[in-house]
Amino acid sequence: MSEQNNSPQVNSQPVTENQENTTAETSQEVTSKTETTSSEPAVEHEDNLEIQSLRFFARQRAKRAKLKKNMEGMSGFEKFKYIFSYYKWKIIIACIILGICIALPLTIYKNTRPIAISYVIVNAEDPKAVDTSFVDDYIQTFHIKKPYRTTCDLDVHLDKETYLKEFRQNMNASDYTELPMKCYNGFYDVIIMDKKGMEYCGMQEITYPLKKYLPADIYTLVEDRVVETAGYDGSVVPFAIDISDTDFAKSLNLGYDDVYIGFPGNTDQNYKNAKRMLKYILNLDIDTETAY
Repeated sequence: MSEQNNSPQVNSQPVTENQENTTAETSQEVTSKTETTSSEPAVEHEDNLEIQSLRFFARQRAKRAKLKKNMEGMSGFEKFKYIFSYYKWKIIIACIILGICIALPLTIYKNTRPIAISYVIVNAEDPKAVDTSFVDDYIQTFHIKKPYRTTCDLDVHLDKETYLKEFRQNMNASDYTELPMKCYNGFYDVIIMDKKGMEYCGMQEITYPLKKYLPADIYTLVEDRVVETAGYDGSVVPFAIDISDTDFAKSLNLGYDDVYIGFPGNTDQNYKNAKRMLKYILNLDIDTETAY
């Protein structure tokens, strides 16, 4: 019997010229990609031990020299990208600080200017339709000079029935919590409202009783317009002034005919602006330059 050769056969076909070319091209591509990658500038981190061991000014000079060396041969745009990547976080932090430095003084300036008038309109039928053009005439009437600011809130809805029904179920209803707090802190000079709003403000004593708020001589001038409503303890107290028949009230376009004005503020500026509004609306001959 002849012996069988069990060893594996080896393919001994010679490498063709095409295979050699393909291998050479692949090798060239890999070499090219490697060269391209290595030619891209690598951002050097500041934790380089050699640089960190230097004194501050020497370290800064060394970093600038290394940065300059790394950017040799780069185009302008490439330099920009490299510098931005190198100083990225410093640039971002600097921009944030600059923004704060600009915004903070502007915010302080806007919020510390004297208030020419601050008012809230309650229960307007369509808050967007309310005509507030009287403010410009008011400013001119009292020769109020810049800088000043005016504040207003036209979209507040308050009434006794809604409060008793809904607010007790939702203690976070904004109109019933935010307005009293603002009034308590002297944010508003006057409240312009309908009968339902007046009854609610009287019940919660958001507006001050007029006999306590107005000087006696001014109270006498408006006494025939004074309207009473129940206070917090149920006693009937004069809380508002009826301005329904005035040109001022008619021009506001509130969507209701019975218009009242009350006074929630307790600062000197609140008193001064309240007297200005009374003089402006009712054409009263009163001193408006003093608080009381």
